[in-house]
This record gives sequence, structure tokens and C-alpha cells, in this order.
Amino acid sequence: MKARTRTRRRARRFLAAAFALLAVATAGGCMSSHAADSDPLTWKVGVMPCSSDCGFLHMAQEQGFYEKHGVHVEFVQLQSSSQIYPALAAGEVDAIEQSPGDLLIAAQGGGLHATIIGSSMQGMPYAIYAGREYDSLADLAGKSVAISSPTGLPALVARSMLERSGVDWGSVDLVNAGGNADRYRAVVAGAVDAASSPADYVPQAEADGVRVLALSPDLIPQYPRYMIVANDESLDRKPEAARRYLAAMIEGLRYAYDHQNEARQVSAEALGTTPDDPAVTYLDDLIRERHLVDPDGGVDMSMLRYQEGVLEEADQITEDIDLESLVDTSYQQAALRMLEE
Repeated sequence: MKARTRTRRRARRFLAAAFALLAVATAGGCMSSHAADSDPLTWKVGVMPCSSDCGFLHMAQEQGFYEKHGVHVEFVQLQSSSQIYPALAAGEVDAIEQSPGDLLIAAQGGGLHATIIGSSMQGMPYAIYAGREYDSLADLAGKSVAISSPTGLPALVARSMLERSGVDWGSVDLVNAGGNADRYRAVVAGAVDAASSPADYVPQAEADGVRVLALSPDLIPQYPRYMIVANDESLDRKPEAARRYLAAMIEGLRYAYDHQNEARQVSAEALGTTPDDPAVTYLDDLIRERHLVDPDGGVDMSMLRYQEGVLEEADQITEDIDLESLVDTSYQQAALRMLEE
């Protein structure tokens, strides 16, 4: 059996299980959608742990901007991307900060009753790491690449980057190697030839005997990372909370751009290090130089169209979907007007 066929079958099984979970969550949401606080000025957000990017993603909290804009925001930190969309579908949170891929996939079956209303970090800071014997992505044809799952973000990013470099994805031996750090360590240990993981590990790669073959902002700048996906019922019940949340978030992003030292301090505290640590400064510089964060918290439709194309190529989207119906920029536009007052 060819590797591509095996991968597609694994992907379909994985998707079936994932969306069975989403279906249960959505059904349960009919009864539990008020689990997220019903206070009209309270907003609960599901997020993944941040690291070197905390200086941007956490600045609104650090500066008290949510309180300033009169909204109580509670962040629910989830440890796995497999938890975050079910939490949204079940109404356990009002919104999530996550890649929009699963929302696009779910749109084929009636959707998750959720809408993209903004972004906190549109650009994707990812890298392909490999052993010292590899000089380019083209060298990875027929080699092993560490991912998290056949349908997960690391696999999709790796596929996009390798195919952009002329590598037949079907020739690659995919190895499910766990979380971000686990995948990187698999390269360090020589257990795999390469790995797809966040760019956080670039500063230590040389010392670890690892080569950074490419960065996603260079090869696939249109690949989206974090957009704000909100539960439609929450938007109906608490539209003002959504607008104020976005206003505060955007003010935080702008503050981080304007106050680099403070942004680095926030990231350093999250990592338990100092602001001049390369683990902090590298990603901070990358975000600024490549404009991975939109200071207006907007939604770039070209990025969503790119994501749709990636998912179609991976056989995760097999039906036509209406991207425009998944986006509502009115909340973000209202937030911008608040900041102008």
C-alpha cells in the first residue's frame, strides 16, 4: 500500500473520530450552551498555552485593557487542540483562539454554529527541523517527519512546505511523535529525520545539532494561525461583550508592538527566563519583522482561502463551503471604532 493511501485512510479515521466527538459536543450544547457565563459583559475564551508569543497574546491582560473596556474576560487554558473546538461547540466557552481549519472542515456537515470575528496572530511561526545531514527540504523525500496526527496542524504545515519545495508528500514517512517539544526532541535524539514544530526552538537548534531547513513565513506566508472563533449563540446573547473583548485584545496587540521591552518581559516571565534570552528575542523579532500579528485584529480572507485549498488537497474538505458565511467582521469594526473614541 502506498504511503499516501495509508495516510489518507488514517486521516479519514482520525477525522471520523474527531467529528463524532464534535457531534456529541454540539448535541450536548443544546442543553449546556449557557455553561459559559450568561452575564452580558462576561466573555470566556478557550486558548492554548503560549510561550515566546505571550508578549503579544497576553498583553491585554497584563495592561488591564479588558477591565478598561468594561468586560470580564476569563481564559480557559486547554492542553490539546483536540479539546478546543469541542469546548466551543458545547458552549463551555464563548470563543476560542485557534486555527480556523476545523471550522472549515465542519462547515461541510452543517457547521459548528460558530463565526470568525477577528484574529490575535494571523501568521504562522512554524519551522521544519532536521538532522545535520540534511541541507534543504528537498532532501526529505522518502524520509521520516514527526507530526502530531495525520490531520493535525503540524502535518498540514509540513505538507504545504514540502510540496512547495517539490517533495511528494506521499513519499514521506509520517511519525506521530506527540506535542511540539516532543517532535523537536525526536529530531535531536535521531529518532526521526525531521519534524514540524513551532519556531520557538530555532534559537537552540544549532547547539542541539539540528538544522532549521525552512520557516513557514518564508514559504507559506498565507497559512493562518490564531483567529478568534466565536459561538453563534454567545454572539446573539452577548454582542457587546464580544465587541469589548476585541477592542481590549486589539489595544493589547498594538501596545505590544509599541513597547517591545515590555512584550519581551511578559514572554520571559511565561518561560521562566530573562527578556534577553534568545528563546524570547528570536520569536519576538520574527513576529515583528514578518508582521505575523495584525494590529487591527482583522480577518484576512485570502488566508482562509489558502487554508481551504490546503484542506482540499489533504482530502479533509471534499464539498463546497461558503467561506464568507463563516466570517463576520462587524464586531472587529465596532471594536476599532471604540478605540477611536
